[in-house]
Amino acid sequence: MTYLSLWGNMLTNVPGNRELSILTSFTNCRLLEKVVLSQNHLNGILPASVGNLTTTLLELDLSSNQIE
Repeated sequence: MTYLSLWGNMLTNVPGNRELSILTSFTNCRLLEKVVLSQNHLNGILPASVGNLTTTLLELDLSSNQIE
């Protein structure tokens, strides 16, 4: 899979967790080029592991969320 779109699905963070833990689940997806998580209910901070996302990732769309 090279493209994952989950926009507009009302996704939220794990309660009590300020980091966007959904992003850590993509660290082993080595073929991803584009991830769209826009227009959800995500809020908080980017985890440090976001830097470990695959080197093939060209686009990460987190627009229309509450990212700090």
